[in-house]
Amino acid sequence: MYKIIKSDLNSPSRFKEKFHQYITDLKTEILKRYNINFTTEEIGDLLLSICRSNDFNVIYKKDNKMFLEDSQVQEWIEKKLIPNTVVLSLDDEDIVRLLVFCLEMTYQMFSGGTRATVTQKGFRQRRRTFESILVDQFVGKLGEVFVKKFLEKKYPVSVELD
Repeated sequence: MYKIIKSDLNSPSRFKEKFHQYITDLKTEILKRYNINFTTEEIGDLLLSICRSNDFNVIYKKDNKMFLEDSQVQEWIEKKLIPNTVVLSLDDEDIVRLLVFCLEMTYQMFSGGTRATVTQKGFRQRRRTFESILVDQFVGKLGEVFVKKFLEKKYPVSVELD
């Protein structure tokens, strides 16, 4: 058990500094056991989040003191974090297809092949760059790929993206 004070939960930087070694150990353990390489920052943010929400009762309260319960953190990792984690690599077929699709859409926008506008909303005189439109397209549609992968991992379904 690790002692926590309320101000630790109110300050992400203080929390991550105080629990740096514990976060690093969790990162290493997850990499060894599940072959998922989270960053220290990601693990710190996730741990702070479950402490704030007390998901899986990771915070044990006794005599007006709070403690981080390691066994409950381990249970949260096993039962919630790992089963709900989707890992994609840049060479994944869906990611490559998505990039090609976004390149085509952006090119069509600049050549006038779609009704979409290349000017910034609210500022018709400002033209957006090819790169900014491509990034917006890619990031916006990347969520669809993650949802597809998550649904296919959790349920016996096959999802087709347009």
